[in-house]
Amino acid sequence: MKAVARRAWAVSMVAGLSLVACAPDETVTTDPNAEMEPPWPADASVDDDVGPRPEVDGALAQDDDVPAAPVDAPPAALDAPTAPIEAGAPVVMDVPPAPVDVPPVPVDRGAPTPVVPEQRCRVESSTFAAAMQQLDVGPTSSARLRFTLPGIPSGVTAATLVYDSFDSDHPNEEGVITLGGRRFQMPANTAWDNVTVPGHRVDVTGAVVAGDNAVAFGPGPLSRSFFRVGRVALEFTARVERCPGAATPMPMPTDAGTPTGPVVERTIGYRAATYTQRGNWVFRCDANYAYTARGDHASEDCTGGYAPDGTLRGTATFTFSNVTAATYDVLIGSRHSENRNDMRALFTVNGEASRIDQRTGEGSLTIVTDLWGRRALSGTVRVVLDATRNSGSDSVSFVTLRPVR
Repeated sequence: MKAVARRAWAVSMVAGLSLVACAPDETVTTDPNAEMEPPWPADASVDDDVGPRPEVDGALAQDDDVPAAPVDAPPAALDAPTAPIEAGAPVVMDVPPAPVDVPPVPVDRGAPTPVVPEQRCRVESSTFAAAMQQLDVGPTSSARLRFTLPGIPSGVTAATLVYDSFDSDHPNEEGVITLGGRRFQMPANTAWDNVTVPGHRVDVTGAVVAGDNAVAFGPGPLSRSFFRVGRVALEFTARVERCPGAATPMPMPTDAGTPTGPVVERTIGYRAATYTQRGNWVFRCDANYAYTARGDHASEDCTGGYAPDGTLRGTATFTFSNVTAATYDVLIGSRHSENRNDMRALFTVNGEASRIDQRTGEGSLTIVTDLWGRRALSGTVRVVLDATRNSGSDSVSFVTLRPVR
């Protein structure tokens, strides 16, 4: 009976709502807040689940005469037999084949091409033995000191320009070197005023080409550029079987480390020294010494290298390598005579300068030994007779490093 009452109440509610909806004078509202939903049970709240509630709706639907269905019973539609689905024609899918790791077929490329080892070579300019060239011009002058480096091979991997200079005393302003279309700044130092400095080294890698290479020394931005250049050479490494033509092989450098071993006396004679402005030097082989000169002294020179430029200038460098660390007396042998340099001969030891008076003595061909000084020395020791700061005659026969016992 309760079920009949509920159905009657539901029918009456539907009819009432239909009459309200069809009333002609009722204004239709579009207010989204209007209560258009059916009433909820009195015990509902805003937090209640508004979806199907089997435990409540199932209890309300029960009738005294009709047994209630179990809450977990599956819907009737699930029990109906399912109509078979026609499979139709099979669908062809483009599935790429699984990759197969197939090793490539080896190719015989023959024997590898052998790599030509690098050789260290040196090429001297065609005027290497001549007197130093002099430049004395303004900044806009087209004058250049020109040197030719002949027969440079292809395959050069590194190159260094080597030369001697005189009076290069204006850093970053002295002059410009041009090689292979590239420009390089000439090394300079304020301490080199009126001094001949041997063995400048400028990295010119990338500027060297195969064949003859022209090197030019030009003026800098100074109002007057004055300097001399000579003994120009190129030291380079190249992948060649041997150093070709005018090039001579150079030994590979080795790191000698800290010199060790016995402390011994060592001497280098004048013939083993390195000279600048070689033409101003007379080699007296009969008396075992060299001296700077001008005028008619060719008959005294035993090498044929005497070709004076009238300045009496030049340097003689004595290089001792791998000197064992110790205290040494530096001894200078030379021929004294009354017509030697009035300013006294200037000798430097590793850059430290001191002068020796060579005007004393009886003037015979006897070699006199002078004590330059006592110093703690090791490694490479360079002793230089610098005859570039005056116009007097200087001489040298040998340099000795004598350990102090």
